[in-house]
Amino acid sequence: MKKTLMVMTLLIAASTAQAGLSGLGFGVHGGLVSGYDNPVLQDSLFSSFSGFELSDKMTNIGAHAKIGTFRIIEFDAALDYAWKKQEVIPDVNLTFSDFSASGSVRKSIALAVIKPYIGAGLGLHWMAYSLDLGGQVIGVVMPENESKFGYHFKVGVDFDFPLFPLTPYAEWKYNTIQTTGKSTKYSSINVGITLDLP
Repeated sequence: MKKTLMVMTLLIAASTAQAGLSGLGFGVHGGLVSGYDNPVLQDSLFSSFSGFELSDKMTNIGAHAKIGTFRIIEFDAALDYAWKKQEVIPDVNLTFSDFSASGSVRKSIALAVIKPYIGAGLGLHWMAYSLDLGGQVIGVVMPENESKFGYHFKVGVDFDFPLFPLTPYAEWKYNTIQTTGKSTKYSSINVGITLDLP
């Protein structure tokens, strides 16, 4: 996976150098994670709390940078933080989160103001889990916090208004993270805004 990340970084650098830059932007975004599937975390808690079902929803916020080229190929980098606090039983609460740094290659099609795109990329995810027992004595074996590589696919649309420095967008993204034991998977829907620099 590290070799793949290095190759992707070199390809991005080479492509950017050859194609030339057409724009640079920075922005923020937020949205909702759905379909969160972490089999190891689910199994760990189910063994101690019969009938427990892990929530598949999380809140997500983040910041991003976008680099455009004259070949209508764009690159973006993003920092995202998704988290959820869930009650397991009364006075026992689970908190799980995913902080990630990712990079993507995007191909877009300009249709007047609307600019749909597809993309794919790699990311590093810091997965964290904590259980507040509220003073109770309960034997629970939790997964260890870990940092793992993952990959993602995404589709979205930019709303590129002429002579307007702010570009709103909406995006759907599917992540697969190579967590220990079994992969963690989820999708997210985000809306955001990018400040396009002159």
